[in-house]
Amino acid sequence: MKNGQQGFTLGELMTSLAVMGISLSLAVPGFQTVMNNNRRASAVNQMISTMHMARSEAVTRNLQVTICPSTNGTSCENTDWNKGWLYFPDLDSDRQVDADEDVLGYVAETSHLEIDSAEFATFFVYRPSGRVMVNVPGENSGQLTFCDKRGADHARVVTISTNGQPHLSEYQMDGSDPACA
Repeated sequence: MKNGQQGFTLGELMTSLAVMGISLSLAVPGFQTVMNNNRRASAVNQMISTMHMARSEAVTRNLQVTICPSTNGTSCENTDWNKGWLYFPDLDSDRQVDADEDVLGYVAETSHLEIDSAEFATFFVYRPSGRVMVNVPGENSGQLTFCDKRGADHARVVTISTNGQPHLSEYQMDGSDPACA
């Protein structure tokens, strides 16, 4: 049998830890970017999915379907889209979930994001034609801006065209850069 040294010396261990520390310090900022991009993409995809489902339900059921901000998944009680949202068939067009109106879907809070909209501050409605209706009669387009702590350079905008279809963009409907608070 050989009788040799097994294991690491203190110098080898310190060198290995230093190399590992430097490697991690280079990898962590890149990982934060990936995490932020994934959070934003997930929220945008959930909103676009909700829009497609609400539009489909409105056309299929031949009635209005409302999408509104919600923190509890049962009522339209806030104006903060990043706290969550729901959609439901709005039989009486009052923009509130009533006892005879079932919630069709709910998306919980989207952390680390701000979702803003001038046109859709409190709700938007898909009509049976598939077009969108907002607070102002005759309006049937608008946008939602998704911002994170990185600011407008990393923002995404979901626009709804006059035909009711959602589209993802890096720019607002007028072609300008998105504004983040």
